[in-house]
Amino acid sequence: MKKIVNIVITTIMIFGSFIYTNNVVRKSRDNDPIMINIKNEGPLYEQKVIEAVIEDDLLIPGISGYKINIDSSYSKMKQNGKYDKSLLVFDEITPKVVAEENYDNYIISGNKDNYNVSLVFIIKDINNVEQIVKILNERGVNGTFFVDKSLFDDAIDLVKFIANSGNDVELLSNTYSIYEVNKYNSILRLTTKDKLSYCIFDSKNEEKKKSCKESKLVSILPNIITNTYIYGIVRNDLSNGSIISINNNLTTVRELKSTINYITQKGKKIILLKNLIKE
Repeated sequence: MKKIVNIVITTIMIFGSFIYTNNVVRKSRDNDPIMINIKNEGPLYEQKVIEAVIEDDLLIPGISGYKINIDSSYSKMKQNGKYDKSLLVFDEITPKVVAEENYDNYIISGNKDNYNVSLVFIIKDINNVEQIVKILNERGVNGTFFVDKSLFDDAIDLVKFIANSGNDVELLSNTYSIYEVNKYNSILRLTTKDKLSYCIFDSKNEEKKKSCKESKLVSILPNIITNTYIYGIVRNDLSNGSIISINNNLTTVRELKSTINYITQKGKKIILLKNLIKE
């Protein structure tokens, strides 16, 4: 019995010593100037998450936030021996609704709190595509090209040309059937090593959106659709987060340069659709 009591007392002493030591270490760390600076300055660089806006079946993506990771920041700076704000570590906080994983709503634009926009090109034939890509290259911007399935079958070199110029390629389809998506997804993977991610709409179509959901493709319904005279339409309707749909016609060739110039002069940055949505 005495032996058991001694074991219990020894265990309590060891446990108590551990708690005491842990408290001393924690107090010492909390009083470390490095930790004090992290706690004082770290929150200044945090960014609050902005939640997505959903109205009926329309969605505007949110923006991820960032919160200081005190322990990781301290560990990195302690190794360096001093406080250095460039070594601050942040954890990303994603919105409750993640746009690129949402298949039930139409995404109509990027978030309005950022000065970014995206150009999406509706490519139904080979006409003017090379000129459009050349203009984009000259202006140092890229777009997302929704290419008709017939061009995947008959003009695969054009698809390669679009992708190799820094643009993203997606499928243009009236139905987005599972068979169709699987077929052209395989072709795209072999051609560019990318995969299909989006369906494009010019108006709401629930049956088509249902097919997109079955194939795990995100539905895009641009808030600016330009069939002709793109410069005037963009000039009137441009806003933060705009997704601008553009056809491959002669008017586009004539007005694309001035349209890009107008967008940038208004302080907007043209980025790829996938980046606009991931904000």
